Parts: sequence; C-alpha cells; structure tokens
Amino acid sequence: MAKKEEDYIKKFNQNRRIITQFLIKDKTVKRTKNNKPYLELVLQDKTGQIKGRVFNKKAYNLFENIETNKVYNIVGKVEEFPVNSKKYNILIDKIVLANDFNDEDFIRVIENHDSHINYFINTIKSLEDKDLKLVLDSLFEDKELFEKFITAPAAKKYHHNYQGGLLVHTNEVIEICKTICNLYEDIDKDLLLTGAILHDIGKIETYDYETESIEMKPEGIMLEHLFIGGCLVKEKLNKIDIPHERKIELIHLILSHHGKVENGWGSCIDPKTPEAIALHHADDMSAKITNSLEI
Repeated sequence: MAKKEEDYIKKFNQNRRIITQFLIKDKTVKRTKNNKPYLELVLQDKTGQIKGRVFNKKAYNLFENIETNKVYNIVGKVEEFPVNSKKYNILIDKIVLANDFNDEDFIRVIENHDSHINYFINTIKSLEDKDLKLVLDSLFEDKELFEKFITAPAAKKYHHNYQGGLLVHTNEVIEICKTICNLYEDIDKDLLLTGAILHDIGKIETYDYETESIEMKPEGIMLEHLFIGGCLVKEKLNKIDIPHERKIELIHLILSHHGKVENGWGSCIDPKTPEAIALHHADDMSAKITNSLEI
C-alpha cells in the first residue's frame, strides 16, 4: 500500500479527514485540563513529523499495545491547532498495525541534499584563516568521516532526528553565525564558523542509525557528543602545527556550546569568549525553532 501524495505530512494545510499510514516514532500518555488521560503519538512519513492524539478511556492500554518504529493504518481528522497557527495535528479515531506498506514512504530524507553538501564545503573554502582551514581540510579529507558527517542524525528525537539531520543542523548554525558576524564586526568570524562546523562532530559516533530507528550507542550514553567531539578534534589538532592558543579556543567552542554548566545541558565549561557565546545561541536557536516548526 503506497501513500497518496495528498496524505504526506508536508501537504497538510487544511482540516480534513484522512485514511493513511504513518510510522510511530514516539508515544506518551498525557492529561487534559480535566485530568483525563489521552495518548499522544509522534507520527512520521518521509516528509516530516506530526502529532497524533487519541482521546480514549483506554489510553493506558493503547500505550502498552502500540509499538514505536512500526507502521500503522490510521483513520482520523487533520486539525489546525491552535486555530490560525498553521500548525496541524491528527485527531485519531482508529489505529491498526499495518501489514502492507512501502518502507520508503516513512524514511525521512533531506531535500536538496547536494545543495546542503555544497554549502558546507563552500563555507570551508571561504575561510581566510589558514590554520583553521588546515584543521577542517585535515578532518574532512577523511572520506569515511565525511560520509558519516553528511548522513548522521543530529538527535534521537528532539531536533533534526533523521539521517542527514546533522548536516542540515550544522548548515543552519553556520548561517546564523554568519548573520551574527555581520552584526558584530569584532567577532573572529573564521573561528566562529569553524566552531559552527565542528560543534556537533561528536554525533557521528553518538548514534546508531543503520535503520530508521535512531538509537544511542554506548559511547553516546556514557560519554556524550561534546566530549566525543572534543576528543576527536583534539586528536587531529595534536598532529597539526598551529598556534596552541588557537587549539584551545577551538576545543573551548565545542565543549561549551550547550551554554552554562549550571543549565545541565551537557557543557563541560561555561562559554567564555564572544565566539563561544554566539555559537551556543546559534545552536540553541536552530534546535528550538526547528523543533517548534516540525511538531
């Protein structure tokens, strides 16, 4: 059974009935204002994700029986919520495990993948700082590392959680950082852009994404991507003859890009330079805006 073109999530722009299929990516039991339980699902097809809600007295039973990373036949109504928000969810009437479906309908893909790769490569070429350019060239001339970088997800479920999501997120952070540099002339542009390129490089060793299901590797669970990325870049820096101060500045960007340590978001140290502060906010903006727009 193949999905109809008008039943892909990206095509939802009005209230209407649907009978189609979705991959279940997440499930949660929540409560209404009247304290009644309902089931909230994150539904996915190749064009994106959308929330589905089941208001049923048997919400907890449904939660137990529905499996994530499985395709279901769904009958329901697409609704704009909140009203005039241009954001849609699905009020589900019926949900049944699907036996006949096309895998490719549910695996998210990057639109204009080659354009994203070219943007990334051209950003590296545009750098004027020879030392930082040497660092990036030395890292990404490794074909295996580059392939991992352009195919890895950026997260398990919070933002850019699909194959290639890391590349999309990185390019968004780069573009935001370029805008910041236009506003603040005293910022070290090449250092900030290098930080934007490398801030999440540890994610290439954080997730197992051989299938549509994105799972954390032991390294991701035990070490986290900031530490993994810092070690990966430091290992490369130890083999390159550039000023020691430059190496410290770059590692600092990676280890502090989740903001202040007290936030509990994983930073090893507070951002201490204008470039580190800018990178943190650019990364946070890309993640949060993308998440709010998607579901």
